[in-house]
Amino acid sequence: MSDLIMGCLAFGLLYIFDYNKIEARIQWLNSFFGIGVMILAYSTWQVIFSPSAGFHVPVGISAVFYGLAGVSALFMLYALFGALPFKKTYIEGESTQVIDTGVYALCRHPGVWGFFFMYLFAFIASGKWIVLTACILWTWMDIIHVWAQDKYFFPRTLPGYKEYQQTTPFLLFTRKSFTRFIQTIGSRGKL
Repeated sequence: MSDLIMGCLAFGLLYIFDYNKIEARIQWLNSFFGIGVMILAYSTWQVIFSPSAGFHVPVGISAVFYGLAGVSALFMLYALFGALPFKKTYIEGESTQVIDTGVYALCRHPGVWGFFFMYLFAFIASGKWIVLTACILWTWMDIIHVWAQDKYFFPRTLPGYKEYQQTTPFLLFTRKSFTRFIQTIGSRGKL
């Protein structure tokens, strides 16, 4: 249970990181992003690989779903760290341009999808109920986090974000956004 709480506290550090970008602008608070990610990664490891109640999953099925969890994690990591300018976004905490192509043409927060499916597939692979609890709890925490980013933080820190909100859905893809994703895969466009 404490691992679930630690994962929730990690989101608190992510909120402070975002808040710092618009209010305090204290350089050392930029480290809260990395600390929050490390705490969430540790909590994830704990809930997936520590002994806990669950059900038996055959090895072949487990391997397939751990593989799918890995692919989902790679998608999330790409959306957060590969499709965005890493140093400016996470280390320097500086405002940057809106990215509206590739995975960011699908929706404004595509990493949420990788995050959710990573935990869902890890639950199916491990058969551990605590992983399902983490999937539900932490995905809600993630959705609330990106909602706060979308409503309060990004419109103040990213030039052109309000226009981006008008052209790209929040989380649920549309036919139009999927078409734009296909047309812009691999590019780093700006509004």
